[in-house]
Amino acid sequence: MINFKLYYALFFATLLQLTASGSDKTEEKLIGWQGETYKPHLATGLKESGPINARGSTRKNDTEWIQTVSWSPRAFVYHNFLSRDEVRHIVKLAAVQMKRSTVVGPNNTGVVDNIRTSAGTFLMRNQDSVISAVEERLAVWSQLPPSHQEDMQVLRYGPTNKYGPHMDGLGRVMSVLIYLIAPEAGGETAFPNSNGWLHPEMGESTQGPFSPCAKDHVAYRPKTGDALMFYDLTPDYKTPDGMSTHTGCPVVTGVKWNAVKWIHGIPFRGDEYLKSLKEKHIPLPDPGMCANLHEMCEEWAAKGECTHNPGYMLGSSSGQGACRKACNECTPCAESDKACIAQNRIKGGYLSFDDSEFESIQD
Repeated sequence: MINFKLYYALFFATLLQLTASGSDKTEEKLIGWQGETYKPHLATGLKESGPINARGSTRKNDTEWIQTVSWSPRAFVYHNFLSRDEVRHIVKLAAVQMKRSTVVGPNNTGVVDNIRTSAGTFLMRNQDSVISAVEERLAVWSQLPPSHQEDMQVLRYGPTNKYGPHMDGLGRVMSVLIYLIAPEAGGETAFPNSNGWLHPEMGESTQGPFSPCAKDHVAYRPKTGDALMFYDLTPDYKTPDGMSTHTGCPVVTGVKWNAVKWIHGIPFRGDEYLKSLKEKHIPLPDPGMCANLHEMCEEWAAKGECTHNPGYMLGSSSGQGACRKACNECTPCAESDKACIAQNRIKGGYLSFDDSEFESIQD
């Protein structure tokens, strides 16, 4: 006959011993176990941020924290989302490929429009280990897999450059603006349809003076390393949220660099994403060096493709031409010949930068 008193005594003694020793660390993720509260950083991989305070922030220290800015639109700031090393890396990758930005035109083609006067380029998903790490971190924050993200667009806004009021659309669930280089004045991201701060003191009183474009609106003044996330859809995830209409205010003093990540509710070009996981990305050369990007360029040029297929051969607003050298659209340069390289960049529509532009992100 089973001695139930002895059985239960041994059972509870064992349970108490396990509880005291904490031998299974996974128990810390469970709600209610040992009477503790849920710890989201353990379940998601985020650093522990502490409780949400009365000002919409979750924070443990002054290193990283997430702050709710507004509920209309639903907007949040992740302070110090990028490290200074990550900022420098992204800027360095993007700088050599920068050219005039476009907007979505007929048939989803890129067209130049004065509503957007920045310069930009794209960095591919999983382009290198740093980009992949940023995408993984963003997936944890957004609670959507990296495969749902578009390629990273990096933009540069010089004095007076702006992006007028617009909605991101195209099936995007949310948009994330990551600030790389902050201007001295202007360049805010503003929501002109909204003045619905979570707390009024989140505006100029804490961020500093706004330019006229951002005054009296929910807005965020760029700070290097910070990221602003906002939802493009209402909570039903079907209806475009008019409150998400936003503008990149004109830069008043200095320059602004930021990276943009758009996120969808379903995988974005899933086949391309899977390919990016398997194949090593080969970065494009500096267009100022005047190179052919395909072994068939000389043959294609001889057959007249420079005229028949100029978008691919010579380049377009959306990418570097594959055969500029074969089409005599640039001059071969020595790596030390900066004047020659600069001339090729100008002819191809690419920007050149003075090193002083990057002083604020150096050690």
